[in-house]
Amino acid sequence: MITAYVKPTNACNVGCTHCYLPESVRADKSRMTAETLLATARFIGSMQKRGHQESAHILWHGGEPLMIGADWYFRAGEVLDRELPDHSESIQTSLIPLRKEHVALINERHGGFVGSSIDFSQRQFHNSVEEYHKRWMDKVTLARDNGITVIPGVVPTRRELGREAFMVEWFVNRGFEAFNIDRYNAYNTYFEDRASNLQHSYFLMGLFDALMDEMERTGSAPLVGAINASITGVLIGRGGDRWGGTCQNDFIVVEPDGSLNTCPDKSSFEPSFGNVALGYEDFARNKFRRKWVRHQEFSHKESHCFSCENQPFCQSGCPITPNGTAHGEDECSGYRSYLAHVRRFVSSPDGKAIAVAYFNQSRRQEILDKATVYTGEAAGACAA
Repeated sequence: MITAYVKPTNACNVGCTHCYLPESVRADKSRMTAETLLATARFIGSMQKRGHQESAHILWHGGEPLMIGADWYFRAGEVLDRELPDHSESIQTSLIPLRKEHVALINERHGGFVGSSIDFSQRQFHNSVEEYHKRWMDKVTLARDNGITVIPGVVPTRRELGREAFMVEWFVNRGFEAFNIDRYNAYNTYFEDRASNLQHSYFLMGLFDALMDEMERTGSAPLVGAINASITGVLIGRGGDRWGGTCQNDFIVVEPDGSLNTCPDKSSFEPSFGNVALGYEDFARNKFRRKWVRHQEFSHKESHCFSCENQPFCQSGCPITPNGTAHGEDECSGYRSYLAHVRRFVSSPDGKAIAVAYFNQSRRQEILDKATVYTGEAAGACAA
């Protein structure tokens, strides 16, 4: 499947301190024109055909996509239906600008699911995380009252280390059946609170343990793409989330002006890989795009990768995450310490039974399928 992050606008009025988009980009209120949208649809169709992919998924991204009214998306949907008959759509939003006019859009065109970022230290309202959470939950209530399922996404900082059980309890108590974990971008930017690779491994260990404890205690636990993918990777060699991705081949980011990249975290820091108006062939030949495809497939792998038991499904992890000590990190980009933790847990019959029951929560399969589009498809990579 082709995954297309399409940005109708980069404008955002939320102002999160850790946003990967520079403030100057977020202040630009220009939006995608009808001509660029049509060229985008045709570009994605060509990419799908050339890649022998059966379908394409359009992830409306930004910026803040809900700063644009629902009418724009309905008109855009008519273009996509005509040019990409096998496509699906979803939207990733802060949820803060959600209005009643968006309800029909999300229910009719996005299957009643919406992805939304929520953090436990960075996002604040009136200098208060709790006040931000209250405002966000008001929007969650508006969504739920209208039959919409919200799938939260968390980007943990170093401040979240050791708070994993609290986070699981927070989501359980508020009725969330799934959430996602993303990672701070380390590409051409710096966040003081960004966890190192090893610290992120420790965070994932704590999250895994908290979810397995919840599973053992109650028989169910929120589905998390990274946790699910680590279990399937260790048990059956099938990657997902941050492991085994093909994002540099199968992902595309379309900026409001039609300029292109293969990763939303890189898009604001690199020269464009082309423009939808120039067609797919121009993009396919772009030297920067070809460099990143080679990097993901070859140069991102270090010597330690080839002797690692996780290599068949890991494939060196996220291609923009520094891979080990040679690149200034304290752990590989596949989070080997965390995967070793999962491997130890499932080595006992009881542990394996709990882990298998976790990803076999069949009644939540639709939620799992929908949740993974906000971190990429089951064998894909991540969203910002």
